Amino acid sequence: MKTSFLILLTAAIGLGSAFAGGDDPYRIDLSTALRLADADNTRIALARERIKQAEAELTLAKVLILPDFSAGASYNHHDGPLQETSGNILDVKRSAGYAGLGSGAVGAGDVQVSGIGLNVDLGEAFYAPLVARQNLLAVTAESETVKNRILLTVAGAYFELVRAQGNLEISIEAHNNASDLAKTTKSFADTGQGLTSDSERTSVEALIRQQGISVARELLAVRSVELARLLRLKAGTRLRATSSPEARVQWVDDSRDADTLIAEALNHRPEMRAGDAQLKGAEQSLNRTQLAPLFPKISVGASYGEFAGGRGSTLSSGADRTDLSVGIYWTLDGLGFGQRARVKGKKSLRQQAKLMRLDMEDGVAADVSIALAAVQNRKSQIAIVAEAVTKARRSYELNRTRVFENQGLPIETLQAIQSLAKARSLHRDAVIDYNLAQFQLYTALGQPGE
Repeated sequence: MKTSFLILLTAAIGLGSAFAGGDDPYRIDLSTALRLADADNTRIALARERIKQAEAELTLAKVLILPDFSAGASYNHHDGPLQETSGNILDVKRSAGYAGLGSGAVGAGDVQVSGIGLNVDLGEAFYAPLVARQNLLAVTAESETVKNRILLTVAGAYFELVRAQGNLEISIEAHNNASDLAKTTKSFADTGQGLTSDSERTSVEALIRQQGISVARELLAVRSVELARLLRLKAGTRLRATSSPEARVQWVDDSRDADTLIAEALNHRPEMRAGDAQLKGAEQSLNRTQLAPLFPKISVGASYGEFAGGRGSTLSSGADRTDLSVGIYWTLDGLGFGQRARVKGKKSLRQQAKLMRLDMEDGVAADVSIALAAVQNRKSQIAIVAEAVTKARRSYELNRTRVFENQGLPIETLQAIQSLAKARSLHRDAVIDYNLAQFQLYTALGQPGE
């Protein structure tokens, strides 16, 4: 797994500097994180194992019509009374042995374990593969659902790492701005051109901003650990996202109306395919139960081997022996009352599958509508806060120039520093929240094109 991480990371990022230093964090982009999660996430792997189980169950259902094969040998010894069909009691001491295709032949009776044996319910043999095939389709679709949910979680963790990196960058800038102002006001205070109180106030701001850097670094470390855990990387692995906190990413054209996107989601979401398969499986199971009394059960046994018997403990007169038995019969459970109850139960299961599918449709429509609303609203927020960042930076530069020229008040520049940091934080959050909403919408559509 760790080898696959190195290969994927180098291939996806395409940077020989991804491992520039022993203590440097690994640089990772979103596509690499998603591929790593798809390759080695335990819940995705578990879902894929369920597909293998469903495939095995389908194969098992297909071979119900095939007979079992048995070969072996048996020995039987009897010493004591036996009763004839006429009622006479006989004192018998005899032995019997059998070897060949089958096992367990005793005297004149049929071979207990047929060499080739078939005991099959024709209704089960016909419908079981149909139901198992629908189960396989449902499990496969559910596996895709698990994958989509995990990838959404990983994308969220990745963008939280990006957010934390942006937070650290903003904290460092705010600290540098506050430190420059503190140095300037201290210089003015030392030469008598400024107030000591202004110097102290700006020094406090610089210290607060320094503490903010420490908090930002802690949060960054936590976000790195959270993403590494989801990707099942070695404990202590440090990650650095290559995405810019201010770069927008678009997976879905959000200019389309909700109805169009909902229709697309209903066609692509694996949950809908799973619901369809579960409903068809319930219908097949109901058909099987309704028609059960019409389908016969068949029992066939064929054996061939060498049989030997004799009085006492001596086996003699060995000769080839062939046994063949065939039976066919019909069953009506509980004089028909049991059959009726079974049909009623299967109809309820079919209705449950219908209701679950309708609930899935409502859930898909809600997922798309919520994600689309988030994308559109956050896009409008980006434009607002981007303008706020421009004005805040201009305000800081003007106030800084005035202070350095001893024309403005330090408190005004402090306010400008705080406004700039706040505006940049809001812009960062708006962009990252937009990216998250975009990926949420992409997942709500079933990740079309995957």
